[in-house]
Amino acid sequence: MNKYYYGHTKTKSNVLTESRPRLLSEDIRSTYFLLMGTLSVMLIVCILGYLYVSSQKAAKGYLLKELQNNYEELTAEARELDTKLLDAQSLTNLAEGSKVEKMEDPNDNLSFAENENDYAFKNP
Repeated sequence: MNKYYYGHTKTKSNVLTESRPRLLSEDIRSTYFLLMGTLSVMLIVCILGYLYVSSQKAAKGYLLKELQNNYEELTAEARELDTKLLDAQSLTNLAEGSKVEKMEDPNDNLSFAENENDYAFKNP
């Protein structure tokens, strides 16, 4: 008696019956194909995930570089505006302004002397 199956034997006529169990080699082959298919799908998913993450990193790096350039431009513009503001507020520019030119010079006959109100008054 030859044992080709999981402990089952062939009939005397060496004819396999329809309700026979599967051969061990058939089970090994189907398990092998199932395992290889599963590993292939997992490998493809991992590769696609890696490509997605790396492309997202590149896109974020590009966006970060653009934001840094924009920040540097705005910082330079802010420094330039601050310089213009300080220049406009300086005393030399205030003295040269049109409003100051329209002002009258004070008379030199003001005297500051002690009086009852401690105010400056004109000499008569």
